[in-house]
Amino acid sequence: MPKNVYSYIFTVLDMRSVSTLSLVSTKMSSRVRGYVSTYEFYRRMQLDHLDFLNESFRPDDDEFLENDPFIACGALIKSITITLSTETRAKVFLNICRNLRNQLGGSLQGFGRMLETVTENWKFEERRIMIKAAILIDLDLRRALIKVLTAGAGHFVGLEMKVRSGLTQLFLTNDQDVNEMTPKEVIDFGAWLSILLRNVVEKHQGRLYYILFGPARSSKKGEFVDWSYFCEEDRTNISQFKNEPNYKKFLTALLNGVRALRVMNNSKSTDNYWTGRKVYHMFLRVIEACEERGNWSELASSMALSIDPSGLFSEYLVTCLDARRSDYTRYMVEAAEMVCLVRIHLYRWSSTPATFLAEPLHHAFGHLAQQDGHYDGSYKQFLELIWRAQKLRLKGLVKSAKNTIQSSDLIREELDGQLSMTRLMCEFGNTMALNQQGLQLPQVLDANRDNFPIIDADPHPLEEDEQLDEIH
Repeated sequence: MPKNVYSYIFTVLDMRSVSTLSLVSTKMSSRVRGYVSTYEFYRRMQLDHLDFLNESFRPDDDEFLENDPFIACGALIKSITITLSTETRAKVFLNICRNLRNQLGGSLQGFGRMLETVTENWKFEERRIMIKAAILIDLDLRRALIKVLTAGAGHFVGLEMKVRSGLTQLFLTNDQDVNEMTPKEVIDFGAWLSILLRNVVEKHQGRLYYILFGPARSSKKGEFVDWSYFCEEDRTNISQFKNEPNYKKFLTALLNGVRALRVMNNSKSTDNYWTGRKVYHMFLRVIEACEERGNWSELASSMALSIDPSGLFSEYLVTCLDARRSDYTRYMVEAAEMVCLVRIHLYRWSSTPATFLAEPLHHAFGHLAQQDGHYDGSYKQFLELIWRAQKLRLKGLVKSAKNTIQSSDLIREELDGQLSMTRLMCEFGNTMALNQQGLQLPQVLDANRDNFPIIDADPHPLEEDEQLDEIH
């Protein structure tokens, strides 16, 4: 049949049927590839896209996946390139996406779903090749990405928002609240974020991460990434926009990616690059990216660690409690004070901080015991420092208290918070006491060995019958 007849048939059929036809034979696959390169295909995609928008499907509707033209197009690209190398498939994908973007008016909306469909069940390295191709769909996006990563924070306000919008549409299309995702969605989200971050050098990863997830504010000139939101300032002049509920809201959004990377790594199903230590170091690079505008406040730092206690806070404690540090004692005091600050946030959010602090504290105390080889050194010192920090905090609240309901509530909150941690803290104290007794027992027996007579076994034990007679 002539090419225009094939083109007419493929246009009448739904896209999924065309994808199936391309898998029938090599010749049919060649015919479909020819159709994809024609104007009729791109015009058909444009009309399908308009119909899809007019239907107003919600992403959680079953009909959304069935009728989404971008998902159907992704399946078609996957089927016609199935015998090609990954590099060639990336070139075909890029060429089709560029033409389609021009046909649709320049937007990147929907291309992320197409990319996910094409790369479904692909290996990490294969996805990485596709990411490099996808960024080239919009050449202005690539130029903007280079500029914002090599310039200072906030120097290109408009380009930072362009990078956030473009990369989110292409690679981070899922709802980014990990608390609302299924485990598979969290792993997929973490996998795409991992690939995206690892396509830039480490020193720029923190800046890229903050551009993607940092808080944004509006002005007369439009939206911009707020690099100074978490930085120190006069707390007496804090604005309504920067109250503690908003801090928690924006920090939770900022740390969704960090938590997704950790969950992805723990699942062992995708990229195993992001160990707990590397995720923590990436978080430190995020903080460093904001340093041009000031250091992070104590509130922001402690609240961030409270949001991810089993991940970031656990790594923070182990990092501070490293005996190889020259200022080890200072960091140990700082870690003890941070335990109190994190406990305050967790008590306000859940009233059971010990539930969330048990894992990181067990990890920290276990690290100290292993580091020293006994429980009398750093283990005991850190436990005493935590008790001391709690005591000083309560003493300070009482000393500065005024005859107000607010002061009374703060003292009561601190007392209740400390009480909720008592059982967990006593557990560490009991562990130390039991191990000390276990070490002392052999020494006591050796020292007193000569004070006890040695009872030898009877060289002539009674026979069984004689023993029975004596019992009777």
